[in-house]
This record gives sequence, C-alpha cells and structure tokens, in this order.
Amino acid sequence: MLVSEILHTLPASLEWMVLFNLSTIRELADGATTRAMYHLPEEIDLQPYSHVVLTSFGRFLALHNESKLIEPVSGKSWTREQIQSSVYERFASRLALFAVDEADCLGLGEQSPFSPVLLHIKIKSGYGEAQAIFERSPSVEHYELLQAVGVKFLGGEPKGEYYLAQFQNRLPIHIHAGILSHFSRTAHCNLFFLQHGNIDPLLEAGLLKALTSRVNHGKNNSLQALAKLAQEAVKQPMAMTCQPPPPGKPFLYGDLVPLGFVLKALNAVESSLEARQALSQFILSKRQGNLWAFHTDRLITSTDSALVLQGLNEPEAVEALELFADGQGGYYPQLWSNEKQPGKMVFDESCRHWCQSDYATTCLVRALRKEAGLESKTSTDYLAAGFENRSGLYFANPYLVDWVLACAMSLDKSAAQLRQKLLAEILASMNEDYSFGIYDVAMSTALAILSMATLGFKGRTMQVAQLRLLEFIDSHGLLPAATPFYSSLRIDHEIPAHVLLGLLMSQTAANTADNQQKQIRKVQGQYHGISLHVDSYQMMTTALAALALSQKCSSDRQDLDLTSYKQQIHPRYQCRNHSEYIVKFALPPYLSVENQLTVQVN
Repeated sequence: MLVSEILHTLPASLEWMVLFNLSTIRELADGATTRAMYHLPEEIDLQPYSHVVLTSFGRFLALHNESKLIEPVSGKSWTREQIQSSVYERFASRLALFAVDEADCLGLGEQSPFSPVLLHIKIKSGYGEAQAIFERSPSVEHYELLQAVGVKFLGGEPKGEYYLAQFQNRLPIHIHAGILSHFSRTAHCNLFFLQHGNIDPLLEAGLLKALTSRVNHGKNNSLQALAKLAQEAVKQPMAMTCQPPPPGKPFLYGDLVPLGFVLKALNAVESSLEARQALSQFILSKRQGNLWAFHTDRLITSTDSALVLQGLNEPEAVEALELFADGQGGYYPQLWSNEKQPGKMVFDESCRHWCQSDYATTCLVRALRKEAGLESKTSTDYLAAGFENRSGLYFANPYLVDWVLACAMSLDKSAAQLRQKLLAEILASMNEDYSFGIYDVAMSTALAILSMATLGFKGRTMQVAQLRLLEFIDSHGLLPAATPFYSSLRIDHEIPAHVLLGLLMSQTAANTADNQQKQIRKVQGQYHGISLHVDSYQMMTTALAALALSQKCSSDRQDLDLTSYKQQIHPRYQCRNHSEYIVKFALPPYLSVENQLTVQVN
C-alpha cells in the first residue's frame, strides 16, 4: 500500500500513529530484529507486508497489494470502508507540506496540551533525514543526550504558522540502542515528537539509560579486543611503527610501552584474568633490573619505565626511578655519558636537548610514587612553575601531557587551584560535538575524559564525551591508530648545508596538499629531524578508550553550563598535526638557552 492509502484507512479519532516502510527497515535489520522492534509475533512472515503501522489503537500490518490493514495477532482486517473520516483528512493541511508517499517513516498525532504534530522521514544510506512540524522551536534542553540513540538536531525555521525542525537519525545506532534496551522504550520516540521535541524528565531518564547501556557495551567490546591483543603480544612482538623524517623508511620500534596501558585497562576486568596474568608475566620478563626500555633489550629510561608501570603494582620499580632524579624535584628521561656505559646513552650534540629534566616524565613519576604510597620528591610549586609551558620531550599530544599532569595532582589539596586551571583549559578546548583535539581526535578525546575524571569533573559533560568517544570505536572494539610519541634529533650541526637543503627539498616533494606533516623543521634556529611513533596495533589507543569508558559519571550533575570554564582556547590545542604541535609547543621548552646551559656530560 502507498502511505497515503494507509492514512486514508486509519480513523481520524486516533491519538497518534506512526508507520514504517518494511522493505527499507529490513535493509538495516534482520527479520528477528525487525519483529522485535515492533513487538510483532516471532513466527510472522513479513514478506507479504509493505508497512508496519503503530497506533494508539494497536499495531497493524499493511499488505503490498491490498488496501487493508491486518492486526498481526488476531488476523482481523481493517479497510477504508469501515471508517467515516480518516487521519489523512484530519491532518490534510500539514500533510500537504510533504511528499507523503515518499516517506519511509511518517508519524501523526496530538497529545494534550500540545497541538498536532507531523514527522516525515526519508532513509538514505542508513541515515534517517527527518522533518517535523512543531508549533514552535524546541527548547533543545538535554539535546546533547539525543546522540545516545543516534539522533542529531540540525536546526529549523518558521514555515508560516508552523516551525519546521530537522533531525538526522543514524539508524544503525538507533536500532542498536533499541536492542540493548530490548526495545522497552520505543514509545519514547513517539512522546518526543508528540511533545514537539521537548525532553521531559521521563525522556531524559530514558536517554540516560540508553547512554549508559551503550557506553558499557562499547567498553566491554574494547576490553575484549584488548584481551585478544594481550594474548597475541605475548606470542609475537607487536611494536609501534617509527616514521623517521625522509628519506628514512618506517620500521618497527616500541614493543613494551603500549603493553603497560593494555594491562592497566585489563586490570579492572575480572573476566580477563588469564590474559591479564599472561601479559603481566610477559612484561615483568622484559625488565632490566627493575626498569624497562621502550623496546626489548634497548636502553632503559625513566620515561618508558613510568609508562610501562601504568599497568603494574611494583613499588620497588617505582623507587628505582630515583636513579633519574635531578635533585630539584624533576626527573631526567634517561642517563647519559661521553663514553659507552651500561644503562647510559652516549652523548652527542644531536641529542643535547634530551639531557635535562622532563616535565611529563616528572609528572608520571610523582603520580606513581603517590599510588605506591611513597613520599613525593616533586613539589606542587615545581608543577606550577612548568604549567604554562607544559610539554613532554617525547609526547606528541597535548592531552597526553594534561592527563599525566592531572594524575600527578590527583587529590593533592595544595594543587586545588592548579587542578581547576588545568580543567578550565581542557574544557575550553572541547569541540562542539564533545570531542577534543584537531588531530588524533579519538585518542585526544579519551585522554581528555581521563583528565576530567582524574580532576573530579565527572558529570554530564564527561558522560556525553564518552558517548562521542564510542563513535570512533570500530566493529572490532578498536580505536583508530594514533601517534602518542615522538623523538627529535638536531641535524644541522652534523651535515653539510647542501645535504640539508636536499633533505628539505625531498620533504617538500613528499608532502601533498593533504599531508603537510613536515618532519624536518626549524625550531629556535636549529633544524631538527622529527620521528613519529605510531601505535600501529591500536593497543595504547584502545586501552585509553576502555579506561575512559570505564570512568563512572554522575548523570544528575548538570555541568553542561560551562560558562565558568569558558575562556580562549590555548593554541596548543589548535595545532593541525603532530609536527606543528611539536615545533610550537612540545620541543621549544627543551631548546631554550637557559635549559641547554644546564646540560652536563657525566
């Protein structure tokens, strides 16, 4: 039947009705799911029917080739001749605004004290393009929760005596949210439109339940993916990929640090005991003395050890990090000497900037000492002094620095003001869709959520950011690969000028309009070659996502009015790619003359 025929068959006395094109819906869901969506008998064959029609009188099925509706349980039919006036006649003025027979979903109704409402949806490539005739513009209060069921408000405009509101519905998400709730809240969709798009406490509570269910489902998927990765990693190396500047070729490097994050995420899951134990034993087997390197059998460093220790409870190893203390509250990333010595990097001018205390590493060590119950050797004043120019010598993402700083200040009364300052900067950088960052947005969003949770900001904002994070997770439970780390070497002091010019020209040739990630850059008068370390197996990024989704929220904490946190976005969050951030913010603090003069060769 055509949609218009169905409307002519339904009585005008209905409080509401909504119909769905079954052929379109069945492209998105199998038969069992479709029947469950509309609470139809499990044994019914949907093939003879064109539409399912839900009404305030009950549910019906429209036949393809006959002008009658069938009640699916009793089998009784309903024809146009059985009614005196139809829904079509009652809502004729509103229906005239749309191509009714092109609708894949169409709803009509009126619920006191609201005026009549109409909903028209056309489905294309899994998206429902919805238009609704409301009395006026909706309040949009709680609209951030609509994405829990895949819905997004696109705005609207007055149309004569009506207001035309536009929505987009990502139907796979909408259907999945229904599956998670066993389709127990399908009536809420009707209520939302019958109330002209206004979300009352009942609808708000339903959306929050949908949000919580989806976050838990996404978290569990990611944890299952991590358990599989853990089992694979103990059998064969799964290193990060180092992308050196041109003409260097990518190579595998960094098989230990991501495992610390995988173990940290798995520690919270009882069901992953076997994978967790195997991974823990594997990581412990890779230590040299009490500490770890970035890659198996390479130089141990405090930075890499502190990152690996994210997943381990090893106070003795944490205490061993004092080997790298600078005596002033900071920690060197590694040790160095003029000649080859065990546990020390051989110094040369290309890595002079590595030979000084590292702010991010210091934050990591302070947090680990606190967690291990050890006395802190780093004062709050030390953290405050480095706050404005905070960065990490090897951290390629500003939100990674923020998170380790948040961990370093966690529950520290003396750092209360500094925590609020950090939170304000993070919140100011939030994108309109509750994601964070411009590059590596998925990982940045996970890190921002972890920072918010660590700083005690666990209300509605964080919960909606978790919902946004779900959209980055693929069907296997994995977050996209990202680049958490970098390293840089000064190159202009050791190669002839004509060779340097050739490198710069080859870099320019390698970059296109879509790829401006130049890795040979001039920073404070020095040319540096930047190597990027990519989390190729998606272990660290997925672990961060699982940890972010595991953070508990207080849904009743209405912190979405962020006026008290509004400020200008710091430029560190507006960089277009890793190299821009490294050149402008991550590397400069370590190249200043003041810092360079402190370097001593041991």
